[in-house]
Amino acid sequence: MPPLTVIHLNGPINSGKTTIGLALARALPDARFIDGDDHDAPDDAPFDVQWAIALERLVMQITNARERHLVIAYPIGEAECERLRAACDARDARLFVVTLAPPEAIASSNRGSRALTDWERSRIAEMYREGYASRPFSQMVLDTSGATPDACAARIAQHIAATAS
Repeated sequence: MPPLTVIHLNGPINSGKTTIGLALARALPDARFIDGDDHDAPDDAPFDVQWAIALERLVMQITNARERHLVIAYPIGEAECERLRAACDARDARLFVVTLAPPEAIASSNRGSRALTDWERSRIAEMYREGYASRPFSQMVLDTSGATPDACAARIAQHIAATAS
């Protein structure tokens, strides 16, 4: 199998994880995009149950990846990052975490074709208070408010290439 680089896009709701992740997967050679929200947990399951199921799915995707690059979009904390790091270490893969961090007012606004619900706006505010826009385990923090998704993806790809060992 080729050497694997896992690019994990972290950040609050509406920070651009999916849109930029799709653009990044198009920009990188031999890449696949994984949306962490695409899991088999029931929609009405508590967050901790959904997160546990999503995290297990992401670990399995890393374990079984055949591509050179996996681009994952899902908000994570320190414990989830350590679990992903362990999965990457077991696979001798590189983990590169990017936190997408537009100003909260931008993330709380309707961006692109997405119309936020009141619950999403409330959760965005909570995620900013919980530090999802400033994770210390990130190799890169990117304000996504002033550039197109393709431009953000290009900046991330350049940073990954520049820091390759």
